[in-house]
Amino acid sequence: MADAERRCPNCRALVAPGVEWCGQCFADLRPVDRLREEEPSAVRVEGEGAWWPCAVCGARNPIELDACARCGTPFAELMRDAPEQRYAEPKEALAWSLIFPGLGHRVAGRPLDGLARGVLFGMSFGMALLLGVAGVRSGPTFAVFALFLVTALVVYAGSAYEAYRIADGGDVLIGSRPLLWVLVGLILLSVVMLALAVASASGGR
Repeated sequence: MADAERRCPNCRALVAPGVEWCGQCFADLRPVDRLREEEPSAVRVEGEGAWWPCAVCGARNPIELDACARCGTPFAELMRDAPEQRYAEPKEALAWSLIFPGLGHRVAGRPLDGLARGVLFGMSFGMALLLGVAGVRSGPTFAVFALFLVTALVVYAGSAYEAYRIADGGDVLIGSRPLLWVLVGLILLSVVMLALAVASASGGR
């Protein structure tokens, strides 16, 4: 008499002897004692069916999806070796941020957030320094100088606090995208105010 056919306990599909995964639903077919000795499977099977956890946002995704429905991370990301992460002490992240805004975010594992803060600080402080060296001779020019200087100081202090917060297990207070919009708005506003200053100087002649 032929051996009893083997079926997947999850979807009841026929499976070949000795295979470790179901070809239909990707359910884990390894013995329970062997599973305890190995790392947990990337694919999970529960009452509602097979699903896989996103490696980035942690969302549950049905097994038929090739990418995360929430953040778009591909399923193949689960199969890659996890990159080595560096976790900085809060005081170390704070010290780097005090050297230059954004460096603390980088050592705390948030390089993109650090880049946004570094660009915003560098642009605002550089413009304030440039206007200060050139000389503030009118009200609109002084307003632009003050705007850039205050922005640079806020970014400097805020980045230091955020870097400490992130390294201590917290999250950023403001995302990178809003900061980039602040940068765009700052540039547009400064252009308008400098144009007013030029027009005022030309009219006074």
